[in-house]
Amino acid sequence: MTIDILICSFNKGIVRIDDVLLPPREGIHYIVSYQYTDERYIDLIPDCIKERTDVVLYKYKGQGLAANRNLAIERATSDLLMFADDDTRIRPDTFDKVLDIFENRPELDVAFFTAGTYTGKPLKDYPTEELDVTEAPRNHSISTIEIVCRRRSIQGKIRFDERFGLGTKFLTCGEEEIWLENALRAKLNMRYFPIRTVETSTMLKKSLIYVDAGVQRSRGAYTYYVKGRKAWWICFRFALKSAREGYCHFWPMWRHLSEGIRYMRRTKG
Repeated sequence: MTIDILICSFNKGIVRIDDVLLPPREGIHYIVSYQYTDERYIDLIPDCIKERTDVVLYKYKGQGLAANRNLAIERATSDLLMFADDDTRIRPDTFDKVLDIFENRPELDVAFFTAGTYTGKPLKDYPTEELDVTEAPRNHSISTIEIVCRRRSIQGKIRFDERFGLGTKFLTCGEEEIWLENALRAKLNMRYFPIRTVETSTMLKKSLIYVDAGVQRSRGAYTYYVKGRKAWWICFRFALKSAREGYCHFWPMWRHLSEGIRYMRRTKG
Protein backbone atom coordinates (compact mmCIF):
# COMPACT_ATOMS: atom_id res chain seq x y z
CA MET A 1 0.00 0.00 0.00
CA THR A 2 1.34 3.43 -0.96
CA ILE A 3 0.80 6.98 0.34
CA ASP A 4 0.86 10.35 -1.41
CA ILE A 5 1.44 13.28 0.95
CA LEU A 6 -0.26 16.26 -0.67
CA ILE A 7 1.58 19.41 0.41
CA CYS A 8 0.00 22.77 -0.42
CA SER A 9 2.24 25.81 -0.40
CA PHE A 10 1.84 29.47 -1.29
CA ASN A 11 4.42 32.12 -2.19
CA LYS A 12 7.12 32.37 0.52
CA GLY A 13 5.90 29.23 2.26
CA ILE A 14 7.78 27.10 -0.26
CA VAL A 15 11.05 27.72 1.60
CA ARG A 16 9.75 25.55 4.48
CA ILE A 17 9.15 22.43 2.39
CA ASP A 18 12.40 20.75 3.46
CA ASP A 19 11.08 20.63 7.03
CA VAL A 20 7.96 18.75 5.93
CA LEU A 21 9.78 15.94 4.10
CA LEU A 22 10.82 12.84 6.01
CA PRO A 23 13.71 10.61 4.86
CA PRO A 24 12.90 8.72 1.64
CA ARG A 25 10.93 5.51 2.13
CA GLU A 26 9.59 3.00 -0.34
CA GLY A 27 5.90 3.53 -1.07
CA ILE A 28 5.82 7.11 0.27
CA HIS A 29 5.62 9.97 -2.24
CA TYR A 30 5.20 13.73 -1.90
CA ILE A 31 3.17 15.93 -4.24
CA VAL A 32 3.88 19.64 -3.74
CA SER A 33 1.18 21.88 -5.17
CA TYR A 34 2.70 25.36 -5.23
CA GLN A 35 0.60 28.46 -5.82
CA TYR A 36 2.32 31.79 -6.42
CA THR A 37 1.18 35.28 -7.29
CA ASP A 38 4.41 36.64 -8.79
CA GLU A 39 7.17 35.03 -10.86
CA ARG A 40 9.80 36.15 -8.36
CA TYR A 41 8.59 33.50 -5.90
CA ILE A 42 9.72 30.75 -8.29
CA ASP A 43 13.32 31.51 -7.32
CA LEU A 44 12.53 30.49 -3.73
CA ILE A 45 11.85 26.84 -4.60
CA PRO A 46 14.46 24.89 -2.57
CA ASP A 47 16.87 22.46 -4.20
CA CYS A 48 15.61 19.55 -2.08
CA ILE A 49 12.44 19.42 -4.18
CA LYS A 50 14.45 19.14 -7.39
CA GLU A 51 16.91 16.57 -6.00
CA ARG A 52 14.56 14.01 -4.47
CA THR A 53 12.95 11.45 -6.75
CA ASP A 54 10.08 10.90 -4.29
CA VAL A 55 8.95 14.53 -4.58
CA VAL A 56 6.98 15.99 -7.50
CA LEU A 57 6.32 19.72 -7.81
CA TYR A 58 3.39 21.32 -9.65
CA LYS A 59 3.33 25.10 -10.00
CA TYR A 60 0.19 27.20 -10.46
CA LYS A 61 -0.16 30.97 -10.65
CA GLY A 62 -3.07 32.00 -8.46
CA GLN A 63 -4.31 31.62 -4.92
CA GLY A 64 -6.94 29.85 -2.85
CA LEU A 65 -6.17 26.94 -0.52
CA ALA A 66 -9.26 24.92 -1.49
CA ALA A 67 -8.30 25.12 -5.17
CA ASN A 68 -4.75 24.16 -4.30
CA ARG A 69 -5.92 21.04 -2.45
CA ASN A 70 -8.13 20.06 -5.38
CA LEU A 71 -5.21 20.40 -7.77
CA ALA A 72 -3.08 18.16 -5.55
CA ILE A 73 -5.82 15.52 -5.33
CA GLU A 74 -6.11 15.43 -9.11
CA ARG A 75 -2.39 14.62 -9.42
CA ALA A 76 -2.37 11.81 -6.83
CA THR A 77 -1.78 8.19 -7.83
CA SER A 78 -1.13 6.30 -4.57
CA ASP A 79 -3.55 4.16 -2.56
CA LEU A 80 -3.83 6.64 0.31
CA LEU A 81 -3.86 10.44 0.40
CA MET A 82 -2.57 12.42 3.35
CA PHE A 83 -2.81 16.21 3.47
CA ALA A 84 -0.13 18.60 4.68
CA ASP A 85 0.73 22.29 4.58
CA ASP A 86 4.14 23.88 4.36
CA ASP A 87 4.17 24.41 8.15
CA THR A 88 3.18 20.81 8.92
CA ARG A 89 5.59 18.39 10.57
CA ILE A 90 4.77 14.70 10.10
CA ARG A 91 5.65 12.52 13.07
CA PRO A 92 8.20 9.76 12.31
CA ASP A 93 5.84 6.92 13.27
CA THR A 94 2.84 8.29 11.36
CA PHE A 95 3.19 6.24 8.19
CA ASP A 96 3.40 2.91 10.03
CA LYS A 97 0.30 3.73 12.08
CA VAL A 98 -1.70 4.94 9.08
CA LEU A 99 -0.79 1.92 6.96
CA ASP A 100 -1.66 -0.48 9.76
CA ILE A 101 -5.13 1.06 10.16
CA PHE A 102 -6.02 0.99 6.47
CA GLU A 103 -4.54 -2.44 5.81
CA ASN A 104 -6.61 -3.94 8.61
CA ARG A 105 -9.81 -2.07 7.69
CA PRO A 106 -10.45 -2.56 3.96
CA GLU A 107 -13.92 -1.02 4.34
CA LEU A 108 -12.52 2.29 5.66
CA ASP A 109 -12.67 5.28 3.29
CA VAL A 110 -11.49 8.12 5.52
CA ALA A 111 -9.59 8.24 8.81
CA PHE A 112 -9.36 11.27 11.06
CA PHE A 113 -6.43 11.72 13.43
CA THR A 114 -5.21 14.45 15.80
CA ALA A 115 -2.69 17.25 15.46
CA GLY A 116 -0.51 19.04 17.96
CA THR A 117 1.48 22.24 18.26
CA TYR A 118 5.24 22.42 17.98
CA THR A 119 5.36 22.59 21.78
CA GLY A 120 3.61 19.23 22.09
CA LYS A 121 0.14 20.40 23.09
CA PRO A 122 -3.02 19.08 21.40
CA LEU A 123 -4.25 21.48 18.75
CA LYS A 124 -7.87 20.99 19.91
CA ASP A 125 -9.93 19.29 22.58
CA TYR A 126 -10.11 15.90 20.87
CA PRO A 127 -12.16 12.85 21.91
CA THR A 128 -10.07 10.27 23.76
CA GLU A 129 -11.74 7.17 22.26
CA GLU A 130 -12.07 5.83 18.73
CA LEU A 131 -15.43 6.47 17.12
CA ASP A 132 -17.25 6.27 13.81
CA VAL A 133 -17.79 9.64 12.15
CA THR A 134 -21.44 9.78 11.08
CA GLU A 135 -21.98 13.50 11.68
CA ALA A 136 -19.94 16.66 12.06
CA PRO A 137 -18.18 16.72 15.47
CA ARG A 138 -19.94 18.92 18.01
CA ASN A 139 -16.99 19.87 20.22
CA HIS A 140 -14.23 20.38 17.67
CA SER A 141 -13.86 21.01 13.96
CA ILE A 142 -11.99 18.90 11.43
CA SER A 143 -8.73 20.19 9.93
CA THR A 144 -7.48 18.90 6.59
CA ILE A 145 -4.08 17.94 8.01
CA GLU A 146 -5.88 15.42 10.25
CA ILE A 147 -7.39 13.54 7.29
CA VAL A 148 -6.14 10.45 5.45
CA CYS A 149 -8.30 9.01 2.63
CA ARG A 150 -8.34 6.16 0.18
CA ARG A 151 -7.74 7.78 -3.17
CA ARG A 152 -10.42 5.76 -4.94
CA SER A 153 -13.01 6.99 -2.43
CA ILE A 154 -12.59 10.70 -3.10
CA GLN A 155 -10.66 11.38 -6.31
CA GLY A 156 -13.11 12.70 -8.90
CA LYS A 157 -15.94 12.47 -6.35
CA ILE A 158 -15.44 14.85 -3.43
CA ARG A 159 -13.76 18.22 -3.84
CA PHE A 160 -13.04 21.15 -1.59
CA ASP A 161 -15.51 23.97 -2.22
CA GLU A 162 -13.40 26.73 -3.76
CA ARG A 163 -15.74 29.46 -2.51
CA PHE A 164 -14.33 28.83 0.98
CA GLY A 165 -10.94 28.97 2.66
CA LEU A 166 -7.68 30.88 2.88
CA GLY A 167 -6.94 32.95 -0.20
CA THR A 168 -10.58 33.92 -0.75
CA LYS A 169 -11.79 37.38 0.18
CA PHE A 170 -15.30 36.60 1.38
CA LEU A 171 -15.61 33.13 2.94
CA THR A 172 -12.19 32.84 4.54
CA CYS A 173 -12.58 29.42 6.20
CA GLY A 174 -15.00 26.48 6.32
CA GLU A 175 -13.73 24.41 3.40
CA GLU A 176 -13.09 21.42 5.70
CA GLU A 177 -16.64 21.52 7.08
CA ILE A 178 -18.14 21.55 3.58
CA TRP A 179 -15.84 18.70 2.53
CA LEU A 180 -16.93 16.65 5.54
CA GLU A 181 -20.59 17.35 4.84
CA ASN A 182 -20.15 16.11 1.28
CA ALA A 183 -18.34 12.99 2.53
CA LEU A 184 -21.24 12.31 4.90
CA ARG A 185 -23.75 12.76 2.09
CA ALA A 186 -21.72 10.29 0.01
CA LYS A 187 -22.02 7.82 2.92
CA LEU A 188 -18.29 7.21 3.13
CA ASN A 189 -17.08 4.90 5.90
CA MET A 190 -15.20 7.24 8.24
CA ARG A 191 -13.63 6.74 11.65
CA TYR A 192 -11.75 8.90 14.15
CA PHE A 193 -8.58 7.65 15.85
CA PRO A 194 -7.02 9.46 18.85
CA ILE A 195 -3.54 9.19 17.33
CA ARG A 196 -1.37 12.24 16.76
CA THR A 197 0.05 12.22 13.25
CA VAL A 198 1.24 15.80 12.65
CA GLU A 199 2.30 19.00 14.34
CA THR A 200 1.69 22.52 13.09
CA SER A 201 2.16 26.19 13.88
CA THR A 202 -1.16 27.18 12.34
CA MET A 203 -3.63 29.20 14.40
CA LEU A 204 -7.18 27.97 13.93
CA LYS A 205 -9.00 30.59 11.85
CA LYS A 206 -12.38 29.40 13.13
CA SER A 207 -11.41 30.49 16.66
CA LEU A 208 -11.94 34.07 15.45
CA ILE A 209 -15.69 33.62 15.05
CA TYR A 210 -16.52 36.54 17.37
CA VAL A 211 -14.16 39.09 15.81
CA ASP A 212 -13.55 38.22 12.14
CA ALA A 213 -16.12 39.10 9.48
CA GLY A 214 -14.85 36.48 7.03
CA VAL A 215 -15.20 33.73 9.62
CA GLN A 216 -18.71 34.93 10.47
CA ARG A 217 -19.73 34.96 6.80
CA SER A 218 -18.30 31.45 6.46
CA ARG A 219 -20.36 30.29 9.44
CA GLY A 220 -23.54 31.63 7.83
CA ALA A 221 -22.68 30.10 4.46
CA TYR A 222 -21.89 26.68 5.91
CA THR A 223 -25.07 26.69 7.97
CA TYR A 224 -27.10 27.40 4.86
CA TYR A 225 -25.29 24.65 2.93
CA VAL A 226 -26.23 22.11 5.60
CA LYS A 227 -29.59 23.37 6.87
CA GLY A 228 -31.06 25.30 3.94
CA ARG A 229 -33.60 28.01 4.86
CA LYS A 230 -33.44 27.00 8.53
CA ALA A 231 -30.04 28.73 8.53
CA TRP A 232 -31.72 32.12 8.97
CA TRP A 233 -33.21 31.13 12.31
CA ILE A 234 -30.15 29.15 13.45
CA CYS A 235 -27.81 32.04 12.72
CA PHE A 236 -30.13 34.59 14.28
CA ARG A 237 -30.19 32.62 17.51
CA PHE A 238 -26.40 32.21 17.42
CA ALA A 239 -25.87 35.97 17.01
CA LEU A 240 -28.34 36.72 19.78
CA LYS A 241 -26.79 34.21 22.18
CA SER A 242 -23.26 35.43 21.41
CA ALA A 243 -24.27 39.03 22.10
CA ARG A 244 -26.10 38.16 25.32
CA GLU A 245 -23.02 36.34 26.60
CA GLY A 246 -20.87 39.37 25.82
CA TYR A 247 -18.73 37.85 23.07
CA CYS A 248 -19.72 40.34 20.37
CA HIS A 249 -22.28 42.94 19.30
CA PHE A 250 -25.47 41.49 17.82
CA TRP A 251 -25.88 43.58 14.65
CA PRO A 252 -22.40 43.15 13.12
CA MET A 253 -22.49 39.41 13.82
CA TRP A 254 -26.00 39.00 12.37
CA ARG A 255 -25.12 41.10 9.34
CA HIS A 256 -22.08 39.00 8.47
CA LEU A 257 -23.87 35.69 9.06
CA SER A 258 -26.65 36.92 6.76
CA GLU A 259 -24.14 37.95 4.10
CA GLY A 260 -22.77 34.42 4.10
CA ILE A 261 -26.25 32.94 3.66
CA ARG A 262 -27.08 35.30 0.78
CA TYR A 263 -23.77 34.54 -0.89
CA MET A 264 -24.52 30.81 -0.88
CA ARG A 265 -28.00 31.42 -2.26
CA ARG A 266 -26.65 33.21 -5.33
CA THR A 267 -23.52 31.17 -6.08
CA LYS A 268 -22.74 27.59 -7.04
CA GLY A 269 -19.81 25.52 -5.82
